[in-house]
Amino acid sequence: MNNRNQIHNFQGKKLKTARLIRGFTLEDLGKELGLSHQSVSKYENDKASPDLNMIRRLADLLQFAPSFFYGDYNELLNPQTSHFFRSGAAVAKKYKEQVKEKVRTVAYLIDFVEANIKLPDFKLPNFIEEQCTFKQIAYEDIDTIAEKVRRFVGIGDGPISNVTALCERLGIIVSFSKMDNAKIDACTVFYKDRPYIILNEERTSSVRLRFNIAHELGHILLHSNYAEKEINDKSKHKRIEQEANRFASSFLMPESTIVPELSSSGLDYLLILKEHWKVSVQAIIYRAEELGVFTQEYALYLRQQISRKNWRLKEPLDDVISMEIPSLLKQALNILVSKKKLSIEQISFQTGLTVKELCVLGNIEISLPEDQYTLEKRNVVNFSRKKV
Repeated sequence: MNNRNQIHNFQGKKLKTARLIRGFTLEDLGKELGLSHQSVSKYENDKASPDLNMIRRLADLLQFAPSFFYGDYNELLNPQTSHFFRSGAAVAKKYKEQVKEKVRTVAYLIDFVEANIKLPDFKLPNFIEEQCTFKQIAYEDIDTIAEKVRRFVGIGDGPISNVTALCERLGIIVSFSKMDNAKIDACTVFYKDRPYIILNEERTSSVRLRFNIAHELGHILLHSNYAEKEINDKSKHKRIEQEANRFASSFLMPESTIVPELSSSGLDYLLILKEHWKVSVQAIIYRAEELGVFTQEYALYLRQQISRKNWRLKEPLDDVISMEIPSLLKQALNILVSKKKLSIEQISFQTGLTVKELCVLGNIEISLPEDQYTLEKRNVVNFSRKKV
């Protein structure tokens, strides 16, 4: 069979990607389709090909356009680095696999975009020493790196107005995604020399999302060349996470400016600092303790106060400080539609991602209600910012 015929045949590996993204097991998908899991497995391993009616059922069930299941599987790309997961506890492998495939799909869309328009390149600052094997980084050195990154992007030592926009300016793709496991906060990985940060859309506090993004930026700068086995090594994983936390803390709250502002230390005053720095009260306490401004005993006292007030999961001002919305992909899709004259339906057909999926990934609003997202209808796209 020649390569052209292969490319235009049904691609079983793309079915597997779609299945994992939607959280189906082989058995689950087979049951929905009235097939055995062995039959689905044959589709995925290219040992059998579904007919057109079955492809349409698969597309409808898995929420992809039928065209997604064709084309070269290699279009979906392979990750260049290990995946970093930010999670509150141990997470089952199937949920991590789901998120990995979600990131792969975003990278696939960006690859399509970059075939048509130029996006900002990502380049590591020359003061970053790339480490291929695990090596503890002194916290003082991490503070220095955080300070240099601020100088590199041209900001002073005050609060960062928009961490998401800063990362996008560096060429990092930031995207929200619905994750079946609420314990996963974020995932970071490189594709084609570009970092991707995927955030759990259910984490609705802006200050926590900002810290998560800064934490992932720490991984990108400090740990991106580590092998998967080192990241998963329990004796090293804890330190790697601590280093990323230290970077985030230092990057968001530089010592030179946060320390003088900690003159008063009650929770009411810390709420004022929260609104100013756009970080959680708990993050401020953590930073004050690591800098030696708060003693361990006083930090513990404040944490006890927070527990008594039921602030551990939701603090005051969480609903007041506005959410940061990624805009790079949205702007790119806007250019494809307005300048390159590609309709949203054409983009959908060529990528195999439904109009609805494109709108979610790009934070685009369309004029039709949810039950009318179809490839056949001519949707009117509104590129105004989504309300949050």
